Amino acid sequence: MIPVNVQWFTAINSLAGKNAVLDAIMIFSAKYLIYIIPIILLYLWFRKSENDGNKKFSIFLFFSVLIAIIISMIISALYYHPRPFVLGLGTQLISHAPDSSFPSDHTTAMFAFSLPFLYFKRYKSGTVLVILSSLVGFARVFCGVHFPFDIIGGFFLGLIVSYILFLFRKPLFEYFSKIVEFYYSLFKFRK
Repeated sequence: MIPVNVQWFTAINSLAGKNAVLDAIMIFSAKYLIYIIPIILLYLWFRKSENDGNKKFSIFLFFSVLIAIIISMIISALYYHPRPFVLGLGTQLISHAPDSSFPSDHTTAMFAFSLPFLYFKRYKSGTVLVILSSLVGFARVFCGVHFPFDIIGGFFLGLIVSYILFLFRKPLFEYFSKIVEFYYSLFKFRK
């Protein structure tokens, strides 16, 4: 275990259990703030825009999150890193399975979702979403289910996956659009 990881965890997690309002905000952020992803995806998908820009963008975001989460799960399966509560460290505010903590799936998903807003020059919403992504990561440490390096790993994984997808966005947009259209036509055909 890297000592600075434990020190940072202890510094952040030592705030837990001391203020009921702060605990409630952090628990909500750690557990439920991630649901902003499907809400915004649905909003973008159904929102009317010129030349279907929002639909393409929502497809990009969906695959950015999906690919980042799949890679995160593969890393977790290949490399086990115990969670703080497994080692008897800190105050745990939310229950969690004692599976591998590195990287944080919540943080990975949030950054894979929020960073593309900045790449596509949607700066206002991107800035807000990056702040919310950071809050989710901080809250996961605050609530005692992740070490800070798990959050940093999730950030970098979300960054790398979303940026690689952004670099290859034109051929990927065409490919992803065909996949979505295919499944959409199957759904439409069954109705």
